[in-house]
Amino acid sequence: MFADKYFLFPVVAIALTGVMVLLCRWAFSRPKGGSLVRRTDYSATEKDKFGLLVDVKTTGSYNEARVAVSTLRDLGIKATAARTNDGWTVYVWPKDEGPARGFLNN
Repeated sequence: MFADKYFLFPVVAIALTGVMVLLCRWAFSRPKGGSLVRRTDYSATEKDKFGLLVDVKTTGSYNEARVAVSTLRDLGIKATAARTNDGWTVYVWPKDEGPARGFLNN
């Protein structure tokens, strides 16, 4: 009676571990495999597709956008850059829009 339970537990534990390993390999695989945690579409998009973030500056190159983001972060303003149809756009939260525009326009 107890021999069945002692045999069953390790088998179930090994099976569940195997399922978890396979699930993690799939979830964290390369983009060609359909990863769940990596963005696979790197194409440009519309400016208004970034939720609550407000665009404060659009530049022609990635480096210019990164310099603007770095400048804003040094000033204590949370900022990020994204590729849009118009170029590289710098985004901030709505409460930081005024100061961000002021710093970037100078």
